[in-house]
Amino acid sequence: MAADKSSLEKQLEDYRFALSKVSHEVRNPVTLINSYLQLLEKDHPELKQNELWSDITEEMLFLRRLLDDLSCYNNTFCCQFSATEMSPFLLKLSESVYLLFPDSPISYQISVPENLPTLSVDPLKLNQALTNLLRNSFESAAQSVSFSVVEKQDCLQIDIINDGASISKEQQTEFFKPFVTTKPNGTGLGLPIARGIIEAHHGSIAFLFPEETSDSKNTPDNPDKSGTLLNHMSGSHLRIVLPLC
Repeated sequence: MAADKSSLEKQLEDYRFALSKVSHEVRNPVTLINSYLQLLEKDHPELKQNELWSDITEEMLFLRRLLDDLSCYNNTFCCQFSATEMSPFLLKLSESVYLLFPDSPISYQISVPENLPTLSVDPLKLNQALTNLLRNSFESAAQSVSFSVVEKQDCLQIDIINDGASISKEQQTEFFKPFVTTKPNGTGLGLPIARGIIEAHHGSIAFLFPEETSDSKNTPDNPDKSGTLLNHMSGSHLRIVLPLC
C-alpha cells in the first residue's frame, strides 16, 4: 500500500509539473499576442468598430482566464496555513459578494454565528473557493441565495443554496471534473479548484438532494433546527465541511 501511494504521489507530481510547464510555455506567446493587439488598437483605433476585433479580444480574454485557472488548479494543494478567526472571516467573505453583484435583485440570506472557533486555514485560498461557489449561485438564474455556517461537534458545516436552474445528479457529479461547464464562457475549472482547496484543508464538498436533508419543506426564510437555510424544491445545495482540527 505504501509503495502504491508513493507511486501515485509521484505520478501526481509529474502531472503537475507537466501542466505547469505547458501553461508557462503557452502564457508567453499569449502575453506577446495580447501586447501586439493593444499596439494595433492604439495605432488603428478604427479596429474597435470591427465585429471580428471584438471577437478576437474576447477570445484572448478567455484564453488568459483559462491560463490563470489552470495555474490555480495546479496549485490548489499548495496552501499557507495560519490561525484564522472564522466568524469575522466568513462574515466578511459572505458579505463581499454584494460588491460583485451590487445591483442584483436576488434575495440573499447570511447566517454566520459570532462564536465560531479559530481554525488553521489558508485564508486567501479558502476565500477564493467559497467566493467562487457563491458567485456560481448568483449566476444560476436564482431568485434566492443563502450562505449559512453551523458548528458541529467536530467540524464547521457551510451550506450554499440557491433556487436557480435545477441540476441533475449526473450533471452535479460531472461538474467536479475539469473542463465540464454549462457556462458559455466558463473554463470548467471553478468547481475542481474549489474542491482541491477544500480537500487541501482536509475537508469535503458535495451536492445535497432533497432526500438527503432532514426537512425538504424548509426555505431560506425558515432555517431548520441546525441553523441551515434550506430550499430544495429547485436549484442546488452545496455543503462544505471543514474539520475543527
